[in-house]
Amino acid sequence: MFRVDAQHSYAPPAQGPEWYGKILARNKFEGSVYVPHDGSLEDALSIASAHPYIRRVVPRVTPEELATLPEHPLIVSVHLSEPSAAAMEILRQRNLAAEIDAHFWPFPAPVPVALDGMPAAGELPANVYVKLTGFRLPVTPEQTQMLRQLLRAPGPERLMFASGWPYGGGTWKETLAAFTQSLGAMPMALREQLLGGTARDFYRL
Repeated sequence: MFRVDAQHSYAPPAQGPEWYGKILARNKFEGSVYVPHDGSLEDALSIASAHPYIRRVVPRVTPEELATLPEHPLIVSVHLSEPSAAAMEILRQRNLAAEIDAHFWPFPAPVPVALDGMPAAGELPANVYVKLTGFRLPVTPEQTQMLRQLLRAPGPERLMFASGWPYGGGTWKETLAAFTQSLGAMPMALREQLLGGTARDFYRL
């Protein structure tokens, strides 16, 4: 079992890195992927270096900012504001993956891509993954149906749970509960693939 929250931030001062680490441990998560919404990248990397549960840091960048992005072992992907062809080529040259809001799909994907949110049902190329964000209580039939469709195609090997906490409302625990309720009764191996196996592959953990 290797569980990873594939996207989170913080709600300081009360719900900062120390608090969040305890929440993860309590729920048997071994790590997380920190996607800061604001502040400097230097600050984000400093927080990660002080908290080993943060396995990766994903900077939010525009295509124009890629030129100034530093090389760092914790950075293996970037959350790109838009999937321009020039930006994707820079990522390919630097061996970095892209994370892009799902509403931009489809677009050319010469590098591994994680869509943030659930795209409309349909086949996805082999290097395109889905970050399962946006789950909230009460669970809706539409949310459950979209998840079931994605389990059929592209399949669990390219789906990963990402709380998106603290954005979108609800506590972290409620977000996890909404996701597991939407998933329903599934084999343990499939659940663990969604809760960490796919993130381990995408983020090279």
